[in-house]
Amino acid sequence: MKNTSFFKWLCFGLMLFSLSSCMKDEFLESRSNVFIELDNSKLVGEYSISNVNIQLQEINSEVITSSTLGTGADTAKANLTYGTYTATLNGEITIKVNGADKKMELKARKSNIVVNSETTNITLQTFLSDPTANFVFKEIFFTGNLTPEGKVYNGDKYFIVHNNSNDTLYADGMFLAQSQFLTTTKRVYTPDVMKDAFTSSEIILLPGTGKQYPVAPGEDIIIANNAINHTEANPNSFDLSKANFEIELIKNINIDNPQVPNATNVAGNLLMTVQGNKSYVMGRFPERMDAEKFKTENAYNFSYVAVNGAVIKNDSYKIPNSYILDAVNVSQKTGFEWLVTSETLDMGWTYAGDKTDERYGKAVIRKPLGVLDNGKPFLQDTNNSTVDFNHATPYSLK
Repeated sequence: MKNTSFFKWLCFGLMLFSLSSCMKDEFLESRSNVFIELDNSKLVGEYSISNVNIQLQEINSEVITSSTLGTGADTAKANLTYGTYTATLNGEITIKVNGADKKMELKARKSNIVVNSETTNITLQTFLSDPTANFVFKEIFFTGNLTPEGKVYNGDKYFIVHNNSNDTLYADGMFLAQSQFLTTTKRVYTPDVMKDAFTSSEIILLPGTGKQYPVAPGEDIIIANNAINHTEANPNSFDLSKANFEIELIKNINIDNPQVPNATNVAGNLLMTVQGNKSYVMGRFPERMDAEKFKTENAYNFSYVAVNGAVIKNDSYKIPNSYILDAVNVSQKTGFEWLVTSETLDMGWTYAGDKTDERYGKAVIRKPLGVLDNGKPFLQDTNNSTVDFNHATPYSLK
């Protein structure tokens, strides 16, 4: 009797264990058909996408499942066990800009994706990534504003510099320079160094010890002529008192804001020309090169023949193209004669207007092309200012 009872309880226990194991296995093996759709709504213009790979990692087991997106398709598929996932997308994108192809990387990522039903739909917001991206000129306002009385007001000029990468960059030690040569007057300069260097006698250097002034991905810094509230002197202007840096101008027009760090004058004073007939570059000196060493090694003595036949000699500095991160050729709407940078730096030019009053209050502003990882703008940079910038556009600061 005891043996029979024991046998019954043993069978019952084995049945429960078997049922429990089956239920557990069934739960662990529950799977979902996952459909992954790309949201490309933040991309601008005509583009094609290729070589898209999506990795879905379950956060507990760390198991990774890969899926690919076929050429021309807009949805990828995967079959996943129930769990919580992180999706990471990597692909290639070719965007047409004024008929030319620009190749970049397409990316997306999304965390805490819960998969617990037979069918799961996921949408991934794509963003652009360019491994070569760095700081670029976002906006240059060089024309100034008119006062209510119609007089020219020059104190409120500025640069906006944009971090066009997906990494935090540092403004420390970056230089900005205005061209010595005019885009509206073509001359033969001897010796001719334009293929290799940018000529300037107005160069400023931003302060910092190396990592003192971080700029997050997609964020801007403002470099102002005078970092003051200009509306106090001109109601038609705006407030620049919260600029990130200010330029030290010549004494009779310089107004210092002690709350805003000053750029150092490496050479001359960077007085942005209201005529809009000079060009601009930004960049970095090589490691272990300070301002004095730069000037010693890059002094440039040149000459040209004037209209009257006289030989004119001048002294300036040549900034090697290898030092330059971004360049923008600026000219007048009519009167452009030549680029004063190498075409490897900039193949085109932009403008804010003509010699007439229409130029006042106008800026040149770089076009957006998409978004970065954090949703901030990714700006168009094809090294051609003719297509990269919106010309003669009202300035953005208010």
